[in-house]
Amino acid sequence: VKIVLNSGLGLLASAIAFWWQTRQTHRDGVSDDQPASFSWLYLWDKFPKFVLGYMISSACLSITMSQIEGTAQGDAYQQAILSLNKWWFALAFVGIGIGTNLKDLWEGAVKSGVLRLYLIANTLDILLALVLAYLVF
Repeated sequence: VKIVLNSGLGLLASAIAFWWQTRQTHRDGVSDDQPASFSWLYLWDKFPKFVLGYMISSACLSITMSQIEGTAQGDAYQQAILSLNKWWFALAFVGIGIGTNLKDLWEGAVKSGVLRLYLIANTLDILLALVLAYLVF
């Protein structure tokens, strides 16, 4: 079920990004009678770049670990990766927390409708997961 939830959130995030771009284009000065133009550059600007790093790291580790799995080096390598993973995760949260103004974040979420969109997207994702789990099990 967790895999289905994670997969669904990725699809919903992509759909929301496309929708958000057209909404922002209307808000930024394009009149309502003209259709909003799509821009890959705008989407790239808003795309979280850490996802690319995650995918590249995952591919490199998958290739490397498959070659040394079951050896002493493989076990040491895996322990080192797990240790580094915990440290980088902690550093990321500290970095995010340092630059976060919770008051501005809450006001922006309420005004923009992101909170409502989050609840709707998660409800759809949970319903999809329940339907798929029911069909599979």
